Amino acid sequence: MSDKMKKLIPAKEQKDFADFIFVLKHLGTPYLLRNDIWLQWLEWCRENAKEHEFVHKSGIASFLNKIPEILFTENIILILHRYTLARYRIYRMAGSCDYMEEIPVNRYLDYKDAYILGNPADVHKHALELDFMPFYDYSPEVRDVRNVGNGISFLNRHMASSMFQEASKWSGMLFEFLRLHRINGHQLLVNGAILNEMEDFLGALEEMIEDLERLDPETPYQKLEPQLRSKGFEPGWGCNAGRILETMQHLHGLFHEPSSPGLEQFISRVPMISKVAILSPHGWFGQEKVLGKPDTGGQVIYILDQVRSLEAHLIREFELAGVDVIPRVIVLTRLIPNAGKTSCNQPREDIVGTQNSYILRIPFYDDNNQRIPDWISRFKIWPYLDRFAGDCERELLAEFQGRPDLIIGNYSDGNLVATLLSDRMNVIQCTIAHALEKTKYLFSDLYWRDLEPDYHFSCQFMADLIAMNKSDFIITSTYQEIAGTETRFGQYESYQFYTMPGLCQVVGGINLFSPKFNVVPPGVDEANYFSYQNSEKRPVSKTRYWQKRLFEEESPDIFGYLNDPDQVPIFTMARLDRIKNITGLIEAFGQHPELRKHCNLILAAGTIHLEESSDNEERREIQRMYDLIGTYGLHGHIRWLPSVPKAETGEVYRIIADCRGVFVQPALFEAFGLTILEAMQCGLPTFGPIFGGPSEIIEDGKSGFLMNTSKPELIADVLWDFMKDCQIDENCWQQISQNSMTRVGEKFTWRLYSEKLIRLTKLYGFWRYTESREGMIKMDRYCDLLYHLFFKARADAMEKRTAPA
Repeated sequence: MSDKMKKLIPAKEQKDFADFIFVLKHLGTPYLLRNDIWLQWLEWCRENAKEHEFVHKSGIASFLNKIPEILFTENIILILHRYTLARYRIYRMAGSCDYMEEIPVNRYLDYKDAYILGNPADVHKHALELDFMPFYDYSPEVRDVRNVGNGISFLNRHMASSMFQEASKWSGMLFEFLRLHRINGHQLLVNGAILNEMEDFLGALEEMIEDLERLDPETPYQKLEPQLRSKGFEPGWGCNAGRILETMQHLHGLFHEPSSPGLEQFISRVPMISKVAILSPHGWFGQEKVLGKPDTGGQVIYILDQVRSLEAHLIREFELAGVDVIPRVIVLTRLIPNAGKTSCNQPREDIVGTQNSYILRIPFYDDNNQRIPDWISRFKIWPYLDRFAGDCERELLAEFQGRPDLIIGNYSDGNLVATLLSDRMNVIQCTIAHALEKTKYLFSDLYWRDLEPDYHFSCQFMADLIAMNKSDFIITSTYQEIAGTETRFGQYESYQFYTMPGLCQVVGGINLFSPKFNVVPPGVDEANYFSYQNSEKRPVSKTRYWQKRLFEEESPDIFGYLNDPDQVPIFTMARLDRIKNITGLIEAFGQHPELRKHCNLILAAGTIHLEESSDNEERREIQRMYDLIGTYGLHGHIRWLPSVPKAETGEVYRIIADCRGVFVQPALFEAFGLTILEAMQCGLPTFGPIFGGPSEIIEDGKSGFLMNTSKPELIADVLWDFMKDCQIDENCWQQISQNSMTRVGEKFTWRLYSEKLIRLTKLYGFWRYTESREGMIKMDRYCDLLYHLFFKARADAMEKRTAPA
C-alpha cells in the first residue's frame, strides 16, 4: 500500500476501501459524481452491515465526502479530491488499489479527454492548453478560503500596509489622485494651480482643519466656499462644516497614520461616480409584459431595482459631498423590432421610479447591415456582440457627453460587451454573472460537441473566462457562487480547470483567491413587496381582481380549474425552462396523494399556448406540462396562469399568504433567488432548492425550507412535512411567515447593496490608479488573443439570422 494511500485511509479500513472501489468499478458507469458515489457507499454499508458511526465518520466516509468525481479507465482509477473549499488534489490509483500517486491538472484533463474521445495514447498532444494563473503573480492574493468573497477588505489592508511601508511613494500617488480628480470636466477637491506641491497641500489641509474645528458643524458649504477656494480646496469635501471636517481629518490620517478603515472611510466619501452604464443584451428587457418570456426573468427585475437604488444612492452622495451633479444610469440592451405587446422596439424608455435613468436599446445587425427583427436566444447571440459593443460605445459617448465612470456587465453576454467597452474607454468594470451556465448544464464541458448546435458553449465559456479575468471586480449574491459549499462546486470554482475534449483544456481558468471577488446580495423593492398583514397598503380592487384570477376566472390564457378553491395553495412562479423545473413540481404534486387531497397547485409560468412560444426549450416544457397533468389526472387540482406582471407579483404573494399557502421555487439550480426574497418579504412561507443561492437566504426550518430538487419525491416530502406540522400546530405557519420577513429585512436590502457597490467601485478605482499595470497589461494581451483568435472565430462561424429582404 502506497504512503499516499496510508495518509488518506486508515490501515484498518483499507481492505473495505478496496472492496468498495471494486464495487464502483463494476457498476458499468465509468464516470461517477459525488451524489452517485455517496449513494453507493450507503448501499455498500447496508449490505455489509456497517454501523452508523462507520458509515458517516470513518476515514473512508471522510475521504468520500470530499470526492466530487471518480473516473474509471481500463487499468487506472482517477480521483478528484477537494480537500477543502476550492482546493484540489488529483490522484491516480492502480486498479488493484495498492498504489496511489498525485498527478497534475493537465494530466488529469488528458485522461478525461481520452475517456470522451477514445484515443488515450495521443490525446494530450493535440489539446490547446489555457492558463490564466501566471498573470495573477503581480497582484496580492487572499490566503484563507473563508475570506474569499470579501476581497475589498483584504485589498484595503494591503493598500494601507503599502502606504505605511512606502509612505513617500503612496503619499505622492494620493496627492496626484486628488489633484487629477474631476466630475463631468469640473475640478473637485484640490486646485492644482494653487496647491501644486504636496508640502503646501498638507500645510493648507492642517490650517483648514483648525479653522473648521471652530465652526458650527451645520454651517453650509455655500458660506464656506469662498474661504475654501481661496486656499485651494474645490467642492467635494462635504455639504457642511462638520462633514468637510470629517473628510479632511480622514485624509490627514491617511497621510500620517495610514490604516485600512481610514482608507475606506476617505475614498468612499470622494464623489467619483455620476455616470453608470449597465449591459444586459439578451432577452426581452422592459418594464412591462416581458417577464416569463424566453430568457427573461430575475435578471430584468434585479437590474431595474438596482438602477433605482443606485440612482437614489448617488443623488444622496452628491448632496452630502456638496456637489451639484445629477447622476445618470443607462441600461443598454438589444432593440427588438418585432416586439409584440412589449416596449422592446422603443430606442429609449425612461425607468419608472428614477429621475434621470433610462433603457437605451440598440439593434443587432446581420452581415448585410440590416436590423435583425426578431428575438434571438441567449445561446445564439454571440456573432452580434462585437458590433453591438462598438455601437454601444458610440451611443454612450453621445448620451454621457463623455465616458461613463463605471460599466457593469450582466450574464455572459453583457459581461463580454462590458469587457470590450472597458478596454476601449478605459473605464472600471464590474462583472455580475447571475448564473454561469457551466454549472447549470451537467457535463456541458465534456459533451460540448453534442450540445454545440443548440447552446454554443464553446463561445459562452470563453466569453466567461475573458470577462471574469479582465474585470476589475466581480460581485456575487452569495459566497457559494464563488467557492461552493462543503459538498458542492461553486459556479466560478467550476472554471478553475476543465476540458472541452478536442477543443481546449483550461488548466487555470480563474483565481478564486484574487481580491476581485466580493459578495453583495441584492434586496427587494419594499414598495411592492411588504407584509400581507399590511391591509392599508393593499388596494381592495387589486386584491379582488387577483383573487378571482388565481382561483376562479375562466380565461383563454388560463388552463385548469379547482374543485375546492379553499384548499391550501401551493404557488410557484418562474419562466418555463428545464432548469426552473416547474414540471418537477407538477410531478411531485401528482405523485403524492396527501398533497393532492389537501392542497391545490397554482402555477404562473410562460404561456399555456404552445404556438405562442418560439423557444424550443420552452415549447418542450409546455408540452411536458400538459402530459404530466394528464398522466396524474390533476384536473380540478391545478391552475396554470401566464406570467404575472412585475408590478402585480407582490399582491399575488400576499393573496397566497392570506390563504395560508406556500411559495415553492423548485429549480434544479438557482444562482440566487429573487422570487424567494420577494415571497419571504411578503410573509409567505417559502421553499427553495438546496442547490445554489437559496441556502444562503433561507435558514432551513426557521425562515423557510430547503429541498433537494433533483427528484420529485424529495420535493413532495418536504412540502408534506410542513403541511402536517401546520395541521398539528396552528402557530407553525405564522412563525415561519414572521421569521421570513425578519430575515429579509435584516440581511437583504437595496440600500445596503448600493452603498457597498459604489464603495467597491471607488476603492477598486483607486487600486486601478495606484497599482502596477504590468500584470494586467499581460493579462489583457492574453485575453485579446483569445477573443480574436478563438472566440470571434467560433462566433463568426455560427449561422447568423438574416433580416427579411
